[in-house]
Amino acid sequence: MSALRFSSLIILFPILFAACGRSELIRIRMLAPLNEDKKDHSILTDTEESSTPTYTNTSSGSSLYFLFKSIGLGYTTITTKMEKTGTNLKLKETTTLKTKFADVAFGIGENYSFMWGAGILTGGERITELDYDNNVPFKLTNNYLGGHSLFFVLGHHGFGFETLLGYRMNFIKSEFDDSGTKIPDYMGKSPTDKVSYESNKISLTTSQVQLGIGFTF
Repeated sequence: MSALRFSSLIILFPILFAACGRSELIRIRMLAPLNEDKKDHSILTDTEESSTPTYTNTSSGSSLYFLFKSIGLGYTTITTKMEKTGTNLKLKETTTLKTKFADVAFGIGENYSFMWGAGILTGGERITELDYDNNVPFKLTNNYLGGHSLFFVLGHHGFGFETLLGYRMNFIKSEFDDSGTKIPDYMGKSPTDKVSYESNKISLTTSQVQLGIGFTF
């Protein structure tokens, strides 16, 4: 972490604690992804590609939290779809990542609130489909999926309900089966193959901006 970011955190948290204070409310909060950060999550490389491919990332899902005063539990499901299309139209890689997280959350504040927390991946799947040069689409399915997440949510309270704005980062580790009988002839780790990959072990980070509503008691 850079010195500037660390200094900003040192300044930000005392301000939040002083401005918000300890929460005495019971809250039910629901959030959904509004926007997925655009990143290259592809694992395959077309060695014949001459220019930069295009990437598309979308997400859907929801988060549900129950907070009793300043501590609570939550459950989050997120589906992220990632597409990579080569400019020569030979390679199209589509990955669907489905994740489920058990979350723990902490909150402060009444009229203006701040919630933060972390989640542990409890289930899901990653399926990557490769369509190369009009070949029959081939699927790579993970045989291991693990990870965790970090999130924070800002809230504004009024007349028994809240408006919420959040940001969530998910750190995922995946592994697919690359045994010789499961990989087509045109794929391989060697750069001489038409389509190559560095490793069957994958680490990726997805990020979502979230919007939601909450109810207080």
